[in-house]
Amino acid sequence: MENSCNCTPILKRKLCYCGEVPILKTSWTEMNPGRRFWGCRFHGKVGACDFFEWGDLALHARYKSVINGLLRKKNAADEEIVKMGRTMRNWKIALWVLLMFIVVREVC
Repeated sequence: MENSCNCTPILKRKLCYCGEVPILKTSWTEMNPGRRFWGCRFHGKVGACDFFEWGDLALHARYKSVINGLLRKKNAADEEIVKMGRTMRNWKIALWVLLMFIVVREVC
């Protein structure tokens, strides 16, 4: 019986040099921020191959500049949040020490 579906058959995915299906990753380098690429799923492990293929088009220089600027701002904000968390922790400790001092002073 003939198949009445006019569906396009699913294309076979490329395999990496290991014979495995590569995974889609995102580059966050200065030259290629946010670019998607296909790479070996075993990258960084013993026996991994060097399969690499871009999954999108190259970015215009202006986009790279904007993305890198946003990444720098995000990283600076993340560092500030960590710093503020440490400061808040130190203030909490100081408050508890002061509270204990007041309680001990009132008891004695």
